[in-house]
Amino acid sequence: MNRHRRPTLGEYQELWMAMLLSRLPVSWTSAIGAYLGAHRGRRGIAAKRLWVDRLDRNLDRLRPQQDPTERERRIVAYTSRIGRLYAEYTVLQKIVREGRLDVVGLEHIQGLSRPAILASCHLANWELVGHVVTLLDAPTYALYDPPQNPIRHRLATQARLGWRSDIQLVSASPHAMRQLCTALAKGCNLLMYFDEVKDGYLWAPSLGRRIPYSGNRWLTARLAIRYQADVLPVYVERIEEARFRIVIAPKLVAAGGDDDERARSLADQLDHLLNTWIQSHPEHWHGLWEFDLDNPLPE
Repeated sequence: MNRHRRPTLGEYQELWMAMLLSRLPVSWTSAIGAYLGAHRGRRGIAAKRLWVDRLDRNLDRLRPQQDPTERERRIVAYTSRIGRLYAEYTVLQKIVREGRLDVVGLEHIQGLSRPAILASCHLANWELVGHVVTLLDAPTYALYDPPQNPIRHRLATQARLGWRSDIQLVSASPHAMRQLCTALAKGCNLLMYFDEVKDGYLWAPSLGRRIPYSGNRWLTARLAIRYQADVLPVYVERIEEARFRIVIAPKLVAAGGDDDERARSLADQLDHLLNTWIQSHPEHWHGLWEFDLDNPLPE
């Protein structure tokens, strides 16, 4: 699908809804999103959608549920949080202005003397990592995968560029590598999300599976070694309904002799961190309905 096509009537309705939500208090916007998300979850259960089965299996693998009667409640709670996330796209900066965001680990970004790669994942409202970008001195380039829906693409772009004027969005494409290399060579920072789903497969994190050195996790590690950039792990927690905490971890230190060994060391550390974050908060991890953890990766 071409995202430059004309939006459909339904997509324009999404735009009108977003404009309305952006004018409401954060708590109202988030609550409306939760209601809509829960409604979608109940409809999916009633219609026996395949994505509901995938979501249920993945949640059970990450956090086994002994009581089968809790299945519906857990699925609806998950889709409710996803509804909050989508609605909150319209009020990201307002979340900060209303004091709904705490930051832990600020000392890890103070005094940075070289480019940094912020390595994050799609937990809670991950777009709030953009607030960390506002605390850095140099411009930041952010790699992203554009939505196919043109209205969602427009809303997401507006939300991301709202953090600061010098954020550069780099669309995942054959030309992306050159843009990222140029950015690091100029002393700019990068923002990379390294949990990755492609073609219905989860490429990172491993979650007990064997995974190849590939994708955004491997790209992050290789770029860090090549350009001597610091890798700063960052993730977001949803503390309660519309309150959040950003956790900035200490920078990673590569071990090994040659560049390939050091890159593998960084990639392994990223995988370990991502496993820890997600297994601690599986119900807040986005995209659990898109893949099946029981499917082995293609050779």
